[in-house]
Amino acid sequence: MKRIVITNVITAIITALIIIGGYFGYTKIINKADNINNEIIEKNENNSENIENQIPENTENISLEKWSELTSVFYGKNYGFRPQKVICTALAEYKIQVVILNDDEFIDELELDSRTGIAISKTAKNINLLTGKFDDEVLSKVKFEKEECLAIGYIAKDKENQIKDAYFNNQEEYEFLTTVKAGDMYNFIVIPKSREATLKVYTYERTIEGELVFDELLTEAKGTPLLIKSGEFEVVPNVGIVYECGDVKFTMPLITSGKDGTIIKGDYENYIKDISIYK
Repeated sequence: MKRIVITNVITAIITALIIIGGYFGYTKIINKADNINNEIIEKNENNSENIENQIPENTENISLEKWSELTSVFYGKNYGFRPQKVICTALAEYKIQVVILNDDEFIDELELDSRTGIAISKTAKNINLLTGKFDDEVLSKVKFEKEECLAIGYIAKDKENQIKDAYFNNQEEYEFLTTVKAGDMYNFIVIPKSREATLKVYTYERTIEGELVFDELLTEAKGTPLLIKSGEFEVVPNVGIVYECGDVKFTMPLITSGKDGTIIKGDYENYIKDISIYK
């Protein structure tokens, strides 16, 4: 009986040692696997950074294969996976179609401007493939502050080139602006901060009571700068705009002060940035 007890104790001790040894062995394997995974992740991140550092200064030199690679890197950084296929096709000068597939399932289609790296998505937020970040702001050099969400500038006849240089990255950006024409007396540039902003441009008339009332809708645009050419109505421009983005919505005629030529902001001082060039 005593021998059986001793045998059982020894067996229990050996079993316990095997379990403990197995546990530490398993833990060591898991830790090793985690270290390998961390090294792989770090290596991939470094590869992504290296890919970004290899972007040519002149974006016209970026090949379709490189744009495909940049798209894949973007998805890896922002969505946690790299798509199986990224197919880039040149449609026209500076215009590239980017089709994204994963396991042959359609994910998204982008319209890429190869000059800027901005890819407009049909199903998600727009992205900037050169910075590897989502793109929410309209492409311009305007620096908005605090609550400012809309830039308006009166363009004097001899100030157009200064406007181009001050607020646009290149000549083509200005030349390709959506133009709204209601006359040829005054020119304005209107630039929303967000691509989600909607701008409606109207002509307006004045009632007997002196109230300004919008008359004809000239255009409705979303997330794009506008070049507005207006006529004259009682010695002032005959167009006005409706701005809407999120919780912010306001209506105002495009009028400059007869005293110093500055944009009359009315009750929307905090939202409007005057980018007119006076000197």
